[in-house]
Amino acid sequence: IDEAHERSLHTDVLFGILRGIMQRRRDFKVIVTSAALNATKFADFFGGHAPIFKIPGRTFPVEKYFAKSPCEDYVDGAVKQALTIHVSHPPGDILIFMTGQEDIEATCSAIAERVATLGEGVPPLLLLPMYAQLPADLQAKIFAAAQDGVRKCVVSTNVAETSRTVDGVKYVVDCGYCKLKLYNPRVGLDSLQVTPVSQANSNQRAGRAGRTGPGYCYRLYTERQFKDELFESQVPEIQRTNLANVVLLLKSLGIDN
Repeated sequence: IDEAHERSLHTDVLFGILRGIMQRRRDFKVIVTSAALNATKFADFFGGHAPIFKIPGRTFPVEKYFAKSPCEDYVDGAVKQALTIHVSHPPGDILIFMTGQEDIEATCSAIAERVATLGEGVPPLLLLPMYAQLPADLQAKIFAAAQDGVRKCVVSTNVAETSRTVDGVKYVVDCGYCKLKLYNPRVGLDSLQVTPVSQANSNQRAGRAGRTGPGYCYRLYTERQFKDELFESQVPEIQRTNLANVVLLLKSLGIDN
């Protein structure tokens, strides 16, 4: 089971089913992998005897910078930070984490406008949005290398945290928010709400800058906010979703407990 730390609904249901199978079958082997895993929690769930292997990663060091004061408008903050990097920092691609499609398009248009107003001496900047609804041919452009002398700036949702890796990223700008699916039982509807990321997500985002060489991560929130206001890990999806489908799925699988 891969990406176990994301604690998606299906992963958690799968854990429960597999634990039941493990008790009955000795020839069955389950391997759980994760990037930011609280490993002992998972080992205890499988009866406490599961061996834990730590495989050292080959990531380069990433310098993390926090904001001096809380950021009022994270889109504006990200645009300013990206332009500062583009104008005054050495070559290397920029990856900006945003919440969703609207914010991504607003960020791209704001950066494009401001680059145009800066005049002629500014090196070219290639702006690339990245979100799940983007057509496949446009997504492929994100992974292609830019021309010489052109800096890539990818503005992405949290799909770039784990599932897609963009090579050449040296600077990460983290707005500190993501969209989470929350279920409101009063209305009986799911909604996507902008919520602060967790510390584990935040570290995962910073790590994107250190894939091909030493990098820098600029966080648009203060160090105090990081320590006091962010959860250690994200609330598991099973705790914030409508369980009717899950219960029906388990009944159809013949699980009556």
